[in-house]
Amino acid sequence: MQVKDYMRTRVAAVTPETLVSTAYQVMTLRGSRIRHLPVVMRENVLVGILSDRDVRRAAASDAPSMAEHELMYVLEKLRVRDIMTEDVATVRGTTPLVEAGQLLLQKKFGCLPVTRDDHRLEGILTVTDLLRAYVEQHDTGRAGSYKCELQKQIITATPDLPLADVQRLMRVHQIRHVPVVSGKRLVGIITDRDLREASPSPATTLTKGEIAYQLATTPIKKCMTKDVVSIGPDIDMGQAIRLLLQRKCGCLPVVDNGILVGIITELDCLRTFLDSISDS
Repeated sequence: MQVKDYMRTRVAAVTPETLVSTAYQVMTLRGSRIRHLPVVMRENVLVGILSDRDVRRAAASDAPSMAEHELMYVLEKLRVRDIMTEDVATVRGTTPLVEAGQLLLQKKFGCLPVTRDDHRLEGILTVTDLLRAYVEQHDTGRAGSYKCELQKQIITATPDLPLADVQRLMRVHQIRHVPVVSGKRLVGIITDRDLREASPSPATTLTKGEIAYQLATTPIKKCMTKDVVSIGPDIDMGQAIRLLLQRKCGCLPVVDNGILVGIITELDCLRTFLDSISDS
């Protein structure tokens, strides 16, 4: 199996001169969940990539005391070239799928642009595309059934933990999802996206000290997701991946009689898939 068998060729892209505000509109258009936009020049030559995280970081102004209209003026003038990542890892359409998947795992990337020898963008491969590949292989009998290899060492938080503390937890442990527990019972989940959406607006007139105080005094129960999509400990990989794809979530807490016993992420599922096709 090669990258070209599963990559997407219809790819939303922007240019270095695109306004950051316009790029973000592309990412969120009609409820879409685009987390990465390739940045291209003339003739579709890839020169960088822009992530939703890049955009949100750019909105965290170094001059929070600006008046609202002044800050919005700055954001409207910011171009993709100012915040994009230029050193982009890419693959070819003929790259073996296992090799591309291992690169996603090792670097914890969300996507890999697919380019030709002349650096022109040909498509994009995401973790989600690889999970769909597993489902296809499973449905056609080319991939066996595997039990989920869940993570049992889980970083958790309590509902009253301040946003600033869970933000530090995510940064230190390099994770994007934290289950929220009361005792050992799962009561919610908070993600890096939840944190960014709970942060003050880019147009805030709060000072840095006021923003820090707000994050330090706001408990995560105010912005966590309470209706959590979870699985039982005996679910197989195919079922777990289907649930991840259907609900568009990045992880599944594993619950046994209401008690949190583990967690499985997109990357855990990807690792199992790659092991299965490596052995076949």
